[in-house]
Amino acid sequence: MNEAYSEKLIKEVNASDKKVAISGYVVGKEEHSVVIDDGSAEMPIFFDQMEVPSSKYIRVFGRVIPYEEGLQIQADLIQDIGNINYELYKKMIGMIKQRSI
Repeated sequence: MNEAYSEKLIKEVNASDKKVAISGYVVGKEEHSVVIDDGSAEMPIFFDQMEVPSSKYIRVFGRVIPYEEGLQIQADLIQDIGNINYELYKKMIGMIKQRSI
C-alpha cells in the first residue's frame, strides 16, 4: 500500500519520516538541487531530470534521506505555489495539524 505524504514544517521532519510534503522559499539553486526555507529551517532538495518552477515559493513532495550533515529530501514532485496566499496557507497547515492531534 502506498504511504501518503505528511505535510510538515521543515523543522518537524525527522529520520523516521518516509514521505513528506514541505513548502518554502527557494534560497539556493544548483543543477540537480535546491535549498528551501520555510521560516523554521532550511532543507536541501535533490531531484533527477525535474523542472524547478521559476517561482520562489514551492511545495516539494518527496522521500526523507539521512546523510552526514542531517537530512535531505529526494523530490518526487515539485509544485509551483508562488501565487498562493502564504498567510492563509500557513493557517490551513496549522488547522490540519490541530485536527490530527
